[in-house]
Amino acid sequence: MKIDLVILQFAIIFLPGLIWAGLDSRYALKSKPSEFQFMLRAFLFGLVSYAVTFGLYAIAGWPFSLTDLPGLVANGAFNTVIVREIASAIGVGLVLSVLWLYGVSNKWDTRLLQKIGATHTHGDEDVWDLTLNSSRTDIEYIHFRDFANQIVYAGLIDEFSATDKLRELVLRDVEIYDFDGKKLFDTPRLYLARPADNIHIEFPYRG
Repeated sequence: MKIDLVILQFAIIFLPGLIWAGLDSRYALKSKPSEFQFMLRAFLFGLVSYAVTFGLYAIAGWPFSLTDLPGLVANGAFNTVIVREIASAIGVGLVLSVLWLYGVSNKWDTRLLQKIGATHTHGDEDVWDLTLNSSRTDIEYIHFRDFANQIVYAGLIDEFSATDKLRELVLRDVEIYDFDGKKLFDTPRLYLARPADNIHIEFPYRG
């Protein structure tokens, strides 16, 4: 019975954490975590989800039955109330995961440390991510200069990504010029991929 209860407790904790960890692994982490790292993050995210859910229940003045899970199991009281609380924790975990991704994308932790003077670095994020993730308007419009083909791609950044081998960009409202400034053609959208050591981007907008 003890083993069954332990498994049940872990399963309940993992439910909201698995969703959060999945989104974190796909959109926030730069490299795929190991199975152990993924499960550890899922467990911790699950704990946070239940802690926040418990706090919300306390603020609303509602009882939170899962705080006495062993007693509920012993009394056979695992009912729709418990299912509703688990569903609430999953919903809270989903909201927290979105806030987490937003915070990671906007480097809230680094910005806080910089603001209090604890650091002047940008964490483990390279300049590519830091610059293109910026919300500054003068970063949105770029000139991507292709020296090998003597071409300049001028457009707005729509999407970007980085791997160990390639830097990828999707531009929109693109105008293509030669190095003499002559317009060659334009296109609504353009995909570019170059090795990380062969990238030259200019930001001509002065704001």
